[in-house]
Order: sequence, then structure tokens, then C-alpha cells
Amino acid sequence: QFDLVYEFTSDGKRIQTGKLASVSLLPGKSGTIEIPVPDGFNALSTDVCLNLYVQLKKANLWASEGYSIAREQFVVKPGAFKTIKAADKQMTVKETAGEISVQADSFKVVFSKSTGAMTSWVQNNSELLQGVLEPYFWKPANDNQKQSNYERSMGVWRKVASNRVVEGVDVTKPDGLVTLLFRMNLPDVEAGYTLKYTLNSRGQIQVEADYKPKNEKTPKIPKFGMRIRIPEKFQSIQWYGRGVFENYPDRKTAAFIGVYTSTLDNFRTDYAVPQDNGNRCDVRWFSLADQKGNAVRVSGLQPLCFRAWPYTEEELEKAKHPFDLPVHDFINLNIDLNIHGVGGDDTWGAQTMEKYTYPGNKPYQYGFVLEYMQNMK
Repeated sequence: QFDLVYEFTSDGKRIQTGKLASVSLLPGKSGTIEIPVPDGFNALSTDVCLNLYVQLKKANLWASEGYSIAREQFVVKPGAFKTIKAADKQMTVKETAGEISVQADSFKVVFSKSTGAMTSWVQNNSELLQGVLEPYFWKPANDNQKQSNYERSMGVWRKVASNRVVEGVDVTKPDGLVTLLFRMNLPDVEAGYTLKYTLNSRGQIQVEADYKPKNEKTPKIPKFGMRIRIPEKFQSIQWYGRGVFENYPDRKTAAFIGVYTSTLDNFRTDYAVPQDNGNRCDVRWFSLADQKGNAVRVSGLQPLCFRAWPYTEEELEKAKHPFDLPVHDFINLNIDLNIHGVGGDDTWGAQTMEKYTYPGNKPYQYGFVLEYMQNMK
């Protein structure tokens, strides 16, 4: 009573679909079903996924024809991640006692020497930052984790980023690019950390973070990433990754990799008791656009996790009901390499499974590209 339907996607777009031949098998036996490969498959440089669906051939009392009773997704050919390239126009670099600025025709970006944060991002005379781009390692607890000693065992990570110490900065100008390398110390967890920014005259900003621990007893890390605030007008969210609903490392296989759209209101999840929410895993790129189609776009140098809220982590942790959460004139955006799983084998003390956690005594590296896109409609 079932059809086995296959679907190939390329960067989230369907390129081939069909029904597979039926095979009669006794219980406990196995067989082989051949799936026709799309033309030019070997030449594709994109992200290629195979989606399989077991669907009802006929409607019944509880479901309509074509309803999927089972489905699975396989990434059969991962796509390549792209770093930025040099552009033709020159950039101007200015340095003061406290700041370094990089400027070209249509943009200006400013960095703090004392913190390594990106403090201003101006495109076409419009400021895109409502809060700095900086390292951030804390993830608010969810209800499962409030019972499993999460906040106490990992609490040191709350202030690791804000207590970072910049030990030096190097500015170089390779052909057609400007690179700033901030060398830092994270004294709270005894670790070295470097933050590298590479810019071209198109206004693309490549951000790369490198964490090297020095203490074998450093506790698990809630997440490895950065956060930034952008203006509230960027309410329309699009991404290529897992969706459409929220997903975490231990709650993600039901969320297929694809291209999805959402508004900020629908992107976050308002639980009865406010808690961490809204994450999306295995994201290749995402963008937040205004009503005119202008957008802030983030492209990973590897898969990313991201979340977007109109409030801060601190406000989320203090709220007892959804109506306690404010709505600000900014969007608080987390851009992460990884994030601690939600746990929940039980809700009275079980730890999140080890394979969905991240040791603080191991090195991490990740990166992404920031850019401003005009008139994407």
C-alpha cells in the first residue's frame, strides 16, 4: 500500500524526482533498489541531497493519498564552501590609539583595538550594527538543563568572552585584501584565542575564530560562536540548512536540509517558560532582509548554527513568562559553529548525551562571511 518516492536536490532546489520500483520482500530479508542518478551528477559542485519518502498509495481514514509515513535524507555530495576573493578597488586603512578602520567607496568598518570587536559597519551611509560583533560562548539553559546541573557546571563560560584580553593585533595588506589578526587570551578558561578579519573592496568581511585551550580540566563549552545585533527592520529570514522548525544537534534529523523562509516572529519559539530556543543546524548560509529586499547575509566556511531573537540572552534567562520578554529595536543574532544539545533522556537530572556536547579542552576553529546585499527581491 506504499510508494517509495525519491528526490534529489541541489543547494536546496529539486533537480529530479520519481517513484521507485516496488520490491516484494519477506520480513527480515533485504534487497537492492536502484535509484537513477541525475544527469551530470559527477560534474555538480553544489550540495546534493537525496530525500526518500514512503507514501500512502490511497487515502484512508487517518491520512490522505501521498501522506508520508516515513522519510529520510542523505547528503550524497557535500558542496564546497567559498572564501572571499580580492577585488579591484583599493581600500583605506586608518589606525588610531583605540581603533582600526577599513574603508572603500560604499562601506566603512571599524574595529576596537582593546576588544577585537567589530564596532561599526556602515554601508551606503547606513549603520548596520546595533551592537558589536564579538565572541560569545554562553547558551541559556532549557528546562531539561535546569535540572541537570548545566548552569553550575558550565557557568564559567558566561563571562569568558567579556573578560577576554587582547594581547596584540597585526594589520596586513595582501593583494587586494586587508587582514586584521587579533591575538587574545581567555584567562577565565586558560585558553588562547585569535580572531581574524579579512576584507575586500566589495564590502565582504570574512571572520575566522581559532580557540586553543591550555587546561585539560576546562569544562564543556555551551557553544562556540559569536553574536551581533542588527537593526529590527531585517525581519524576513531565509536560510539553507535544517528547517523549517527549530532544531539542535540531538533534535535535527526530522528537519531536512533545504531552503526555508520565515519571519522573525515565527522563527523563534515562545515556550510556556522562556528558555533557549530557535536554533537551526547545518546551515550553509542565511540572510535577514528588510521590506525593500536589502539584506545582511552570512555564509559559512563550514556548516553553521544560528538563532535570531528581538531580546538578549540575559533577558531570556530572567523572564518567567513569554509576555515578560521585551521586543527591542534590534535583532540579537548568534552565529555559531556548534551548540550544546537539548538533552531530555529524562527531565529530572539526566545529562545531555556526550556525543551532543562539546569539550572545552579541545581546539575549535570556524569562520563565516558577512556581506550586505541590495535589492534581493
